[in-house]
Amino acid sequence: MSRAHTANSAASAVAENGQRPSVDKAASPSTAGRVAPHALFEPRSLSPVASAHLDLIRGLAAWVVMWNHSRTLFFVSYDQLASRSAALSLLYLVTGFGHEAVVVFFVLSGFLISSSVFSKQASGKWTWRDYGIDRLSRLWVVLIPGLVLGLFWDRLGSHLFGSTGIYSHPLEGFGAVIVRDHLGVGTFFGNLFFLQTICFPELGSNGPLWSLANEFWYYTLFPLALFAWIAWKRGALLTSCMCAVSFIAVALFVGSPIATSFSIWLMGTVLVFAYSKWRLQRTSSATLYALASAFALCALLAFERTRHLNELRGDLAMGAVFTAFLFGVLQMDFGGRNLFYERLAQALAGFSYSLYVLHFPLLLFLRAKFAPSDKWQPDVNHVAHWWMVGAGVLAYSWFISIFTEGRTKAVRNWMRRMLPAFDGRT
Repeated sequence: MSRAHTANSAASAVAENGQRPSVDKAASPSTAGRVAPHALFEPRSLSPVASAHLDLIRGLAAWVVMWNHSRTLFFVSYDQLASRSAALSLLYLVTGFGHEAVVVFFVLSGFLISSSVFSKQASGKWTWRDYGIDRLSRLWVVLIPGLVLGLFWDRLGSHLFGSTGIYSHPLEGFGAVIVRDHLGVGTFFGNLFFLQTICFPELGSNGPLWSLANEFWYYTLFPLALFAWIAWKRGALLTSCMCAVSFIAVALFVGSPIATSFSIWLMGTVLVFAYSKWRLQRTSSATLYALASAFALCALLAFERTRHLNELRGDLAMGAVFTAFLFGVLQMDFGGRNLFYERLAQALAGFSYSLYVLHFPLLLFLRAKFAPSDKWQPDVNHVAHWWMVGAGVLAYSWFISIFTEGRTKAVRNWMRRMLPAFDGRT
């Protein structure tokens, strides 16, 4: 599937590291994180309210992705509407920001992961082992079941609804990929190891998996670049060169689309520094900035709906404006805590990754069952059916998340018990 299949792949911040060797021995990238003798940077901690703001944005953005894909799958395009109204125009507008959601999640991921890396480095607790376990446990705990379930829905749909052509022809609005041509074992394992869009296509209909490959390789590129710079500052030239060479090799391997869009992820890293250094102390100043940045974000979204920008330029603009907006959101932590708001935000964010990974194959299966020939006109009856389909997908994703996303910590602890400690000296 094309990148019109947008995604939420970013998730919560996890543990990283930062110990130091006394000398630059025959070091490898596995020891590069230990080169900082002092704290490089101590990021500002998030307040409970600021953390809830991030959770709410993450949760809502996942819903935007799902409703965007469901609307595109079930309803005709806007220029094919039999009749138009203000309500329908609004419906198509608010469900049209799926691609922008991926930018939101890349910036959020950059902010959360960078902050965690800096914190671990500052405390002297960074190790590549722990970093790898934290990242892979977070990704795989949902991805592995998601690949299996996606393969199940695609194969079942191909068997039951093969005559509709939905699984044997390109899907309108989602590129030229034919679902049944990408259900092989090789494609499954290629996606399992984050090689989609590099060496393999996305598995079956699950086009949103493209962003998981991006995320995984961003997680690899960032610490390599960071510790190459730290080692250079310390004069540990061998370690610095090895990290730099590894960074270049990875960037060349993943290709220019992933390597260039890494700059969007790094906007979250910039936000870590901005949030830690500058505080809008006065409530009036914070409110005014938040309103101004929100207006700028809305203006950009409106502009993108009415103009066709180059994808990379549009993504860079979206990343920059959203980063500025997020800085304002993080300042809005005055007025005390609201436990209901925090719990609601946590509940939405708690299955956002599962929703992203799981939603599309089930949506396509339901499209093949309920609208096998032509897409619907969005009349009252069909809109009601569409809402029920969406609610069913949300409930399905939430239920699966109880056994996947909700078990991330247990899986992470199991991986730590199974994998021996490695400090680069053995």
